[in-house]
Amino acid sequence: MPEETASPSPLDQTLAAFAAAYPGLRQTDPYTIGARLGDVRLTLQHTARFAWAGYEVQVIVGDEGHLDRDDPDSTVLYREIRAHATLLVPQTVAVEGIGHIEWEMTNSRAEMAFPASFAVAVADQHDPRFAAAVLSTVGKALAYARLATEHAVAQAGQAADEARWESERPPGISQRTWLRDKRAQRDAAT
Repeated sequence: MPEETASPSPLDQTLAAFAAAYPGLRQTDPYTIGARLGDVRLTLQHTARFAWAGYEVQVIVGDEGHLDRDDPDSTVLYREIRAHATLLVPQTVAVEGIGHIEWEMTNSRAEMAFPASFAVAVADQHDPRFAAAVLSTVGKALAYARLATEHAVAQAGQAADEARWESERPPGISQRTWLRDKRAQRDAAT
């Protein structure tokens, strides 16, 4: 008779996927020396912070509630999880401004924010499914950051093209017509 092997728990599956997709991901707040990634901890305000490859992911966990909208008679409690990634942008000092200002002020925390991800988890914070849901939401926030970064790179390239095209516009041709023609040429070339 063949032996049945137990399928890995949702937390073990999540940790295995994270080891490949986000090597070095760690929880930075609340911080506990030697804690495993799967030992998700929350502050008293039900928040946590994770870090990976320059990104920070802020997690906010809601209070217990009846979130099952499909079954109004359900008594099961869940928690909503919200995560959003940010990326510190240290080179903002070198940016030249346009126009008049009285004096320059330093942005002490220049960062890019990315779209938030949302999920629902079991209410019991000691259930491994809760930790799996938190980490899964963190992963989704990092995936959103990657998608948004790819979009921002393409958008920045298009904006640079339009600025260059405007500097090349011959006198007597309207800006609208010139940019429309240049966009059509760019789109036809790709």
